[in-house]
Amino acid sequence: MRPRPFARFLVDLCAFSRPVCIAASMVCACLVLLGTPTRSEAQTPAHAPAKSVTELGDQLRALITNAQLGNKVGISVLDLGSHQVVAAHNAAVPLNPASNQKLLTAATAMLELGPDFRMRTGLYGHIVGDAVSGGLCLKGHGDPTLVSTDLLAFAQRLADEGVHQVDEVVVDGSYFDNQILPPSFDEQPNEIAPFRAAVAAVSLNDNAFTLRVRPGATEGAAAFASTDASGYFDIDNGLTTSGKAAPNVIASQRQREDKLQLTLRGSVPLGGSSLAYERRVESPLHYAGYALVDALHALRIQAPKRVRIAACPNDGALISMKVSAPLSEILSKLGKESDNFVAEMVLKVIGAERKRKPGRSSDGVTVVLDTLRRLAVPTSGVSIVNGSGLFHGNAVTANALSSLLAVMYANPSLRDDFVAHLAVGGVDGTLARRFRSLPAPRIVRAKTGTLDDVIALSGYVLGPQPGSVVAFSYLANGVTGKHAQARDLIDQMVAAIAAYLYSK
Repeated sequence: MRPRPFARFLVDLCAFSRPVCIAASMVCACLVLLGTPTRSEAQTPAHAPAKSVTELGDQLRALITNAQLGNKVGISVLDLGSHQVVAAHNAAVPLNPASNQKLLTAATAMLELGPDFRMRTGLYGHIVGDAVSGGLCLKGHGDPTLVSTDLLAFAQRLADEGVHQVDEVVVDGSYFDNQILPPSFDEQPNEIAPFRAAVAAVSLNDNAFTLRVRPGATEGAAAFASTDASGYFDIDNGLTTSGKAAPNVIASQRQREDKLQLTLRGSVPLGGSSLAYERRVESPLHYAGYALVDALHALRIQAPKRVRIAACPNDGALISMKVSAPLSEILSKLGKESDNFVAEMVLKVIGAERKRKPGRSSDGVTVVLDTLRRLAVPTSGVSIVNGSGLFHGNAVTANALSSLLAVMYANPSLRDDFVAHLAVGGVDGTLARRFRSLPAPRIVRAKTGTLDDVIALSGYVLGPQPGSVVAFSYLANGVTGKHAQARDLIDQMVAAIAAYLYSK
């Protein structure tokens, strides 16, 4: 495809309905990389880099042709410096973006809430003498960064006020609806890993807990098991101490009323070190409530061993408040770490702040789509169900992603924050081991995406001069068993883009 004026490219992108035809003569433009491409980093092309946008487009399309990854590969590459479309292939075909979905969530959050937006978690109640009377209420507003030390700080504030007793612990999660499992997360109902964490207005420690086990003193003796927020767990510990070298820990969990039942079977090695297993919480509000009880007990403040889920009394006085870091900092967990939990929390906050309370995932999705349309980002064929891109249900085009990247880069008030939230090639996050052999360091800022049948990467390649920037989006679907080839293809394309920018 030949270069087009930038003023027309958004409109043209919307009109794409078929793949770009690639002439046979373009095959000879395929890049020959130095050495064999690896899964972890791209190499700079061995021959002379492209001298024009047209030559670069030819190189990129030839790479796609030679990769032979099938017809479910979509790319859109835009030269933001010259305002030209570099290359497009299946660019208007809706594809599963995997975690590239987080780009839409992060951009909407910055645009609708602002980089300085903060979430608050409050502790409410009436202090009468040395006691809290009428209930100590923990109320949250979707802060995904709340941790156990924050609850200890709350307990310390009570201790500083001379409190020795609390009559009841209440948790108020009314800022969100009661749908704690984000859309599409039920595709793997038996998955208990933290990457599939639930969401709630009061969420502690990423709604994950650590199960710690250690051996007994002799072979055959019972092994030990422990967790934080101990009151939340009902542990049936059948673990024993074994003379075998390898652990065999089998743990099943099930939520029953306000308790999480953990059934442990198997063995841990005699003389071995403690083992830790990260698992998802089934009822975030109860988990946070029991963790607060533990924090109170740690400060020798008496409190009941049961918690209640309810709205805070209207006349409750604010005792202490935890304010999150600015949204711009929190969003780095999306761009750099690809944190599903934070993405889904942020989506619900968007819904609560821009639509209605309690916050709903569906309302957050509506705001994302409305934002894209307002920015003239092509949404034909785009379907969104959640904020993280986990599992299936989302469908986005490479056009939409590259157009959004262009719009965000053109926004002087948000550009720096948006670029900064992305992973830096060869430096941090999910790109720490990729893009180490480019013409300059730190020039790739992008968001990865990986599912069983998806490899994706969308972001920027930064040139040596201000305004010398290329935005790109790459969505490869149907690549089960071909992750290495799919990742190598985009790494080669990024290397070609970098070589072009630094040859000027």
